[in-house]
Amino acid sequence: MVASNSSPIIWLSQTGHFGLLREVFGTVAITPEVRAETVDRAAGYPNAANVTAAIAAGWMKVIAPVDTGKVAVLKAQLHAGEAETLVMGQEQRVDVVLVDDLQARHFATSMGLKIVGTAGTLLLAYNRGIRLDVKAALDSMRGSGFRLGESVYQDILKRTGQGVR
Repeated sequence: MVASNSSPIIWLSQTGHFGLLREVFGTVAITPEVRAETVDRAAGYPNAANVTAAIAAGWMKVIAPVDTGKVAVLKAQLHAGEAETLVMGQEQRVDVVLVDDLQARHFATSMGLKIVGTAGTLLLAYNRGIRLDVKAALDSMRGSGFRLGESVYQDILKRTGQGVR
């Protein structure tokens, strides 16, 4: 099981790759705040319907973190969804936490959590033989404001052989 923050859900939904979450990771846990960010406060966006359907199908589960004090401490530095996701992920001993924000990634690492971001999810899917145009997905995301360093972008394209066309 993995725990996901809002960002990977939103970006994968926006690029039509939401289903990769299930294909690559199986069960995905989200917190009440992530559900609120991706469904309740996201009417009309593809992620709202995707998350609702995934919860109904049972492969996405809403799990609240128990240690609200720890969540409050993290919320002083991170967004609410990130703070809840990291605490819940640690409590549930998830395999991986899906998070893109650099500061949240630093906190996750310091908490002993393994991290994968949206770009990493695309790369994992590709490496597992799932047919997808990683370059097109990354270009679409970057064109819509997704922050991905040029060196990381080029490294992913090199690993997939989808660089120069």
